[in-house]
Amino acid sequence: MRNTWRILNTNSRLLFAGLNKEDERMAKLEGVKTLDMVNGEITKVAYCGTEYERVEGEAQKGDIVLVKEAWGAQNVGEFFVVTYTRSGTFDQIVGMDGNTCEASSYKHCLKIFRKVAASTNPTVEERVAKAEGEIESLKTDVASLKGEAEYKRIAKSEARAGDYVKFDEAPRGYLTAGKYYEIDYVDSNGDPYITDDAGDAFDTYCLDDDEFEVYRKVSAASVEAEPKPERLKVGDYAKVVNADQHTMDGFSVGDIVEIVESEYGEHDVDFYVMSLAGDNSGYIRKTPEYIVRATDEEVAEAKRAAEFAKFKEGAKVRLKSGGGEFPLNGYENGKVYEISYAHLQRNRIGIIGGEITMGFATPDQLEILSEEEASEYKKWAGIGREVGEYKKGDVVSYDGPEWFGNSGIGEVVGFDVGTPRVRSVNRRGDKVSMYLDPGKLRLITPVEARFDR
Repeated sequence: MRNTWRILNTNSRLLFAGLNKEDERMAKLEGVKTLDMVNGEITKVAYCGTEYERVEGEAQKGDIVLVKEAWGAQNVGEFFVVTYTRSGTFDQIVGMDGNTCEASSYKHCLKIFRKVAASTNPTVEERVAKAEGEIESLKTDVASLKGEAEYKRIAKSEARAGDYVKFDEAPRGYLTAGKYYEIDYVDSNGDPYITDDAGDAFDTYCLDDDEFEVYRKVSAASVEAEPKPERLKVGDYAKVVNADQHTMDGFSVGDIVEIVESEYGEHDVDFYVMSLAGDNSGYIRKTPEYIVRATDEEVAEAKRAAEFAKFKEGAKVRLKSGGGEFPLNGYENGKVYEISYAHLQRNRIGIIGGEITMGFATPDQLEILSEEEASEYKKWAGIGREVGEYKKGDVVSYDGPEWFGNSGIGEVVGFDVGTPRVRSVNRRGDKVSMYLDPGKLRLITPVEARFDR
């Protein structure tokens, strides 16, 4: 027993050798940050930009230790840097350097943390990015297993009708945070319109860019690796992504074009492209830096825009259908009207000239007319007929007077499968009846206006 006490006493003298007034002022290591904990126990810390993780076994010079049993001037919960180690009779002796002095303790009184290797020491930003990627991957896997669609965030500049707007925080009382609102249309300024919770149209123009995000719904199947896209060729529709070439004058980035055949044949470097309106053409590099395949949705929207562009203010149109019903009350099918304006986003064309101030039609309800065609339609509509609609008793002339003795003027006396039979005087002075092409006839006097009847 006496020998055992002598050994303990010797180790104690080693442990506290050098303990003096300066040792009593020993303070904890400053600036140690806790990074991870498991069940309330610290497992990872950071000091001076370097991470240290909990280890078992012997301490090493350069480790950081946490005091779990106080000894001398040390306090529980303080951190110190290991400056040396030495074997003791019962336990390893650990020398520690605090902010103001050096002291030592037994290993069993400490928790040891060792520097993480640089290759396995990502920054906080890298760890957050990795975690976010793993979460997104997990969402995709779950959606794929369930066969559900998922939403992929896209740039606001890519927004189009059918995409979705979501608010992390609701900017208005009639909008819900976290809800996906389908985009009804995107105006000419690139601002999406949605229908709010009250059922009204809401223009995102009144919001700051950081108040909402735009998403596109993608099926689980589309998340899988896509096949290599097919090379563009004549007849395909494409989108211009770089219009800097001087041979693309009049085109802009984002324009949808058709690749057409050039009169000079296929070019090795450039595609010959045509605007969907058919009013501009040019040559553009065949590389993806200049032109890419357009989606079906982009083509459909561009064609619709090109179709709308034909309906110019002041142009004459004939109403083909929808007359007499809302929103075309006071407008009759077959009659000629004038375009007041065209609204692409709302798919409406305002027309005037009816019994009410303005009617609204869709492009498929209207036929664009030239001035000559409009005048002709008005003449026929004035007698209640379609253009080229002849009746028995009409007085007509024929475009071919050399066959007749009276400049081809005659009377419609019958029909055969829609072809008028006209009685007139031939070059010999005989009255004959002939079936004549209605496209070559000209109405002189309708039967309703003849004074000889």
